[in-house]
Amino acid sequence: MFDTFGIVPFPLSKVVQVTRGGTRIDLTAREFSLLELLLRRHGEVLPRSLIASQVWDMNFDSDTNIVDVAVCRLRSKIDDPFDIKIIRTVRGMGYVLEDPECN
Repeated sequence: MFDTFGIVPFPLSKVVQVTRGGTRIDLTAREFSLLELLLRRHGEVLPRSLIASQVWDMNFDSDTNIVDVAVCRLRSKIDDPFDIKIIRTVRGMGYVLEDPECN
């Protein structure tokens, strides 16, 4: 699962390190949980409510932007430094992790 996207986890105590394209990336535990959920269900559009319940173990409140902020932070680490983007927003629906081979 991780290899398809070129992401390899390196567990540490407070920070999880992953690699993408040979570049090490430090993630918080929450960012890694979000990434792991997206990886496990890659190609599937995940609604914000599902992400909130799986990553934060909470009911989704449409007035909060916690999921959007977390995805933005994850993107800044996982996508922004690379030409091929793998996290995509599906307007009005949620987020999807796309296979880089398909881009």
